[in-house]
Amino acid sequence: MSEVREEARNCRKLLREKTVEENKVITETPLIVPDGFIVPQTVENLLSNVRCELLLKAIWQRTSLSPSQFKQLYQRPIERYAELVKQFPASESHHAYLGEMLEHGLEIMAYALKFRRSYLLPIGVSSEERSASEIIWTAGIAYADLIHDIGKLAVDIHVEYQDGLIWHPWHGPLKAAYRFKYRKNREYRLHSASTELLYRQIIDSKLLDWLSSCAELWSLFTYFVAGQMELSGVVGELVTKADQASVSHLLGGNFDAAKSAPKHSLQRKLL
Repeated sequence: MSEVREEARNCRKLLREKTVEENKVITETPLIVPDGFIVPQTVENLLSNVRCELLLKAIWQRTSLSPSQFKQLYQRPIERYAELVKQFPASESHHAYLGEMLEHGLEIMAYALKFRRSYLLPIGVSSEERSASEIIWTAGIAYADLIHDIGKLAVDIHVEYQDGLIWHPWHGPLKAAYRFKYRKNREYRLHSASTELLYRQIIDSKLLDWLSSCAELWSLFTYFVAGQMELSGVVGELVTKADQASVSHLLGGNFDAAKSAPKHSLQRKLL
């Protein structure tokens, strides 16, 4: 009981803290410049398309938080995610258009928040303790879903600036026109093991301090970040379930039918 109360106090403390917002300017720039280079867009531009706005609205509604709480716990991590992934696609085969890594991350988060409603977390505690832990468990699951693909930036694609310099995601957000290509013979599972290289750019120290105050959630989240899905429990389970729902939506809404399709069909290739 004391641990749950401590979690609740940590949550209230976090929500009271104020940080200084960086001044951002929306600029009107073309998406593509000569030689196939892409101009990096501002966070405001990236999140202002209709689909992102609809997904953000769905995420907010499913958190049941006030505007100020949502801004602190969700909006800022989402903005940092958008700033890092820019206009990269989510995959070479599905969600493969410019900007779809951002949209896919938001979609996975929205699905996970929907599915999380049917889970009583943490398991084996009183309703009072569960209620006190609801916000932190929901946020931890949402963060895992948001960052589930960021390792692809580190291992799946080669990115370079116009002057030939190579960009790596641990350098921080892209600052100038860039182009990219997918690496050949890349290992599929390596991107999940690379999440821990980049997640700190999305989830800041204050949020990590908060998550670490909930021992059970922190263990599952840590295993997930390390790419050990088999030990990440309900966190990994909800990420997988939400990811499957996103693929199902892309394939017309029937995930089981896609799995049973012929091996060389488009549906199986997308999976």
